[in-house]
Amino acid sequence: MRQQHGLEGQVPVARHLDLRLLSQFLVICQTSKMSAAARKLGLSTPAVSQIVHRLERDVGIVLFERSAQGLRLTPAGSILQERARDIINSEADILQELEAYRTQLLPKLRLYIAESVAKYTTPAIVSELNQIVGQLEVRTGQSFNYVQEFLRGDFEALISSEPLEGISRLDRFNLCEEDLIGLAPAGIPAERRTLHALARDMPFIRSSSGSRKAELIEGYLAGQGLNPPRGIECNSAVPILELVSAGIGWTITTPLTIAYYRPDPARVADLELPGDVPSRQILLLVNSGKLLDVPTSIATSSRASLRMHAATWPAHLTSAIRFPDDLSEL
Repeated sequence: MRQQHGLEGQVPVARHLDLRLLSQFLVICQTSKMSAAARKLGLSTPAVSQIVHRLERDVGIVLFERSAQGLRLTPAGSILQERARDIINSEADILQELEAYRTQLLPKLRLYIAESVAKYTTPAIVSELNQIVGQLEVRTGQSFNYVQEFLRGDFEALISSEPLEGISRLDRFNLCEEDLIGLAPAGIPAERRTLHALARDMPFIRSSSGSRKAELIEGYLAGQGLNPPRGIECNSAVPILELVSAGIGWTITTPLTIAYYRPDPARVADLELPGDVPSRQILLLVNSGKLLDVPTSIATSSRASLRMHAATWPAHLTSAIRFPDDLSEL
């Protein structure tokens, strides 16, 4: 005859499990005897029996086989033991994580800022968040992995030109918009310093593919009917500007990049770009609904600092960068 492991009768199954019962259940599993579990829990043996009865009633399944030798878990009981252990451990982790929020609105914030922007925004951001955030970690550099790192939660906020348009769970704040700018060696005569002449006569020095800036530049060149050979490609603005300064080639970049790296104006010259020149936005990206008003504080201070610094740049750079009238989310 097949053994019955469900409870007899029509017992309503609970829709939720009691965490306290699950914790007591794990103690009973460890001891395998009602009397030993009672001593460990500081309860009477009948009280432990009631705990087992109530939990079995809640799940509608027999969890222990009873015998003179004590208790033995049924297959269903073994599953519950494993899952209950995970649940109780998760509860402890949650409580530990929340502990830091007892004294601070935001105990820690990790922020990645694109290198050409960090110089102008980091001091303002740190000053703004000093009284709000317990520990502020700011990362910057030339990493091409920062988008993936942001999406997997390695940091909570990102300032860059990557809009991540296909991801709906993000809030986006537009800090500024900058046009592309051409640069050529200063030694090139003015009459030869045109886009099509340089594309014919000199190597084009590219940014490595994959970034928003690189996509805009390639799209613009294609729109001008140009497809320069992929001869020189760099993953940093420093060698690009040095190669232009050395007279080896020409490039297309942005005002923030030029202002940050400051190539020698005696060695580089502006290259006027014909037609509709594309622009890129510098954005603050955060996960929606997790940081209260902190993103607005970051965006406000960053935009004000960028505007202040841009006012000190040479006129041809200042005229190529614009700031929104407000910080409404995109």
